[in-house]
Amino acid sequence: MKMKKLCLLLLCCLLLTGCASVGNPLEQAEATPVPGLPMTLHSAEAPLDNADKMEITLFYRYQESGMLGSETRSITVPKDESPEMVTVRQLLAGPQASHTDLTRLFPHNTSVVNVTAGEDTLYITLSEDLLSDAVPQQWQDDPAWQQEAPLRRKLTMQSLAATMTENFSYPYIQVLISYNRSTSVSMRLENSYFLDGRTGLADRLTRDERLLLTMQNTALTILKAWQERDYELLYRFTVAEHDEMPAYTDFVEQLDSCAILTDYSASAGHVAAGSRRATVTLDLTYRQDGQEQRCAAYPLWLDREDNIWKISYESLLRLMQPKN
Repeated sequence: MKMKKLCLLLLCCLLLTGCASVGNPLEQAEATPVPGLPMTLHSAEAPLDNADKMEITLFYRYQESGMLGSETRSITVPKDESPEMVTVRQLLAGPQASHTDLTRLFPHNTSVVNVTAGEDTLYITLSEDLLSDAVPQQWQDDPAWQQEAPLRRKLTMQSLAATMTENFSYPYIQVLISYNRSTSVSMRLENSYFLDGRTGLADRLTRDERLLLTMQNTALTILKAWQERDYELLYRFTVAEHDEMPAYTDFVEQLDSCAILTDYSASAGHVAAGSRRATVTLDLTYRQDGQEQRCAAYPLWLDREDNIWKISYESLLRLMQPKN
C-alpha cells in the first residue's frame, strides 16, 4: 500500500514539472538551435501592415568641410506617427555606414520629443542633449575651435532646416528645447547656441543654399580651393575616372605647378534626367607663364559619387593646367 502511494506521489511531481516547462511555443521555436543553420532570431509577431514607405533626403556635414552633403534613404512610417517625426529621428541617427564622406552633427543622445505642424512653420522639440555636443566650454581659447565651434553649430541647425524643407513644404522651422522630460514645457532655442555673439531667442530657421553642395556650390568650392592652393580640400572633391587616384603627395606635386586662378564665377549647372553627370559653366581669369588669361564659358563636368558632386582627376588636371 505504501509503495502504491509513493508511486502516485512521484507521478504527480512529474506531471507538475512537465506543465511548468511548457511555456510559449513561439518563443521556444525562436530560440531552438538548428544544426547547420545560423541563429538569426526573428520576431514571432506578424509584420505590421499599417505603415507607409517613403523616400527622404537627409543632410549631413561633408567630411570636415563647411558644407552639407546629402544621402537618400527609404523609410517606413507607422500609421501612428507623422512622416516629419520619423524624418527627424532618421536625421538624428546619423548617416548610413556606406556614406563614409558624411559626418553626423547632432550629439548621439539627442532625441526628438515632439513635432507639430503650423500653417507655415514646423515646430520641432528636441531633447536638451542637443546642447551637450563636443564644443568645449573654453572654445574661445583654442584657435582651431574659434572657427570650428560656430561653424559646427550653424551646420547642425542647417542640416535640420535643409532636411525638412527638402522633404516637406514648410518654409520655416522653429526649434524648441525640452529641458525636463517629465513635463510638457519646452523653450525656444536661444541665439547663444550659435556662438556668434547674438543674444535672445533664435528666429525660425530657413533654408540656406550657400551651405549645400549643389552643382554650383561644388564648382565654387573647387575653384576657391584652387585659388587658395588648398590641395587637401581639392583631394576630397576629386575622384578617379579611369585610373586609380594618385597618393596625396603625388597629387600635390602634380598640381603645384598649375596656373594661378585670380577670378572666377560658376553657373547653376545642368544635369540631364537620370544622369549622374552635371555640366557647370565657368568664367575664369588666371595667370600662366607670367601672362593673364581669360576663359569664358568653360564647361566643367561633375560626377555624382554617393550623392556628392565631385570632379574627376582627369577633368581637374585639364581645368588647372590649361593649354593655350
